[in-house]
Amino acid sequence: FIYGPKYLVRHDVILVALNYRVGPYGFFCLDTPEIPGNQGLKDQVLALRWIRENIASFGGDVNKITVMGESAGGASVEYHLLSQHEKLFNQAITQSGSTFLPGLLEEDGRSKPLRIAAHLGFETEDVTEAVAFLAKTDVKLVIAATTELGIRSRPCVEKEFENVDSILTDHPMNIDMPKARNTPVLVGFNNREQLVGYAMMPAEQFKHLNVFEDTLQKKFIYDEEFKEMEQIVRRFYIGDEELSDALRSNLTDFQSDFDFAFPIQLSLKKYLENGAKDVFYYMFSYSGDRNFVKKRVNVTAPGAAHADELGYLYDLTTETEPPTAADQLVIDRITALWTNFVKYGDPTPETSELLPVKWTSISEETYTYLNIDQDLSVGTRPYHERMAFWELFFEVNQHKLKGYREN
Repeated sequence: FIYGPKYLVRHDVILVALNYRVGPYGFFCLDTPEIPGNQGLKDQVLALRWIRENIASFGGDVNKITVMGESAGGASVEYHLLSQHEKLFNQAITQSGSTFLPGLLEEDGRSKPLRIAAHLGFETEDVTEAVAFLAKTDVKLVIAATTELGIRSRPCVEKEFENVDSILTDHPMNIDMPKARNTPVLVGFNNREQLVGYAMMPAEQFKHLNVFEDTLQKKFIYDEEFKEMEQIVRRFYIGDEELSDALRSNLTDFQSDFDFAFPIQLSLKKYLENGAKDVFYYMFSYSGDRNFVKKRVNVTAPGAAHADELGYLYDLTTETEPPTAADQLVIDRITALWTNFVKYGDPTPETSELLPVKWTSISEETYTYLNIDQDLSVGTRPYHERMAFWELFFEVNQHKLKGYREN
C-alpha cells in the first residue's frame, strides 16, 4: 500500500519520501572495505544531501528540514544524530523508534551470505566467494531466498577502514550524540505497541512460551548469573502465575515496555545529556477505524498497536471509506501538531479549539508528555512505575548489556 501525503501537505509543508536499500543489499555487515555495513543508512545520507542542495527549487526552506521516521525509520533518524557525518537537517521526529531498541543491531552478519548462497545451490565456506556468487545472481532470487530463510539484516557497528565512510563505529550507548545539541526533537510511542501479537495468539500457545528469556537475551548477555534477574522481571509482570491466555495484557505490557517504551526513555535521556534544544514527548493511545495494523488482522482490543498512528498521518490506500468524524478530528490534530513542529519547532505555538492544550518540552526534572487520544491531555512520565523498574534493572545489570563498554 501507499502512504498518501494529503493529510500533511494541506498544512503547507513539503513531504519527501526517501528510497534506500534494505535487506542484504542495504545491511549486509561483513567487516570488509567493500561491504562494511549500513549501506542503507549511507543511501539516506546521500538523499538528505540532495534535499539540502535542491529543496529550495521546490519551494522548501533549507533551514527547516525535518527528518522523520517510524519504527526502524525512527531508529534511522537517531543513527543520523549519532553519526560523524555533517548535519543535514534541523529537526527530528522519531515515532516508536530508537537506537536502543532490543535486537536492532547486527551481532554477526558474516554467516548470512553463506546461508543465502547455499539456499540458491552454491555451497562454500568462503564469504568472499558467496558474495561474488550473490552479486551475479538475479536480485529477485536473492531476496526470495532471504525471505524463505527468514534472514533479517540490520544496522551494525562498523569496522573502520581507511577512506571508507562509516555511520556507526561503536554501540549507541557508548557514544555521545553531538548533533542533538540545539536540535528540536519530537519523539514518542504507542500505548500498546506489542498488542497485536498477543491478541492474535491461540490460547494453547501461551504455555509453550519462553517469553522472558527470549526477550531479555535480545539486550543482555544471558548466562547462569542472569537467570535470577529473569525471575525478578517475571514476578514484576505476572507474579507467580503460570503463563496462560489470561495474562495477554500483562505480557503485552512487558513486551511493549521492553521493546519500545523504555528504549525511547533512554533516547530521551541521551537527547537531554547532549543538549537537545526542545524535546517533545508523546504517547499515542487512540483506537479508531484507522488503526490500520489492528484493523487488517481484526484485533478489536483497545489501544494503539505498533504503527497504528500512521493511519492518521497518511492517507493510506488500504482505507477505502472516508474517515469517521472522530477519526478526522485525530487526523486534523496529529497532522497539525507534527507540521507545527516542522514549521515552528513547537507543536503548539498557540492553543486553539483544535489544539486546546499546551505541549511543553521535557526537562531533566520533568518528563512532560502529550497523550494523543480522543482528547488531548498532558501528563508526566507515562507508566512511571514500570519505567522506574526498568531504569533500576538496567542500572544494576549494566555490565551485562550487549555492546556495553566501560568508559
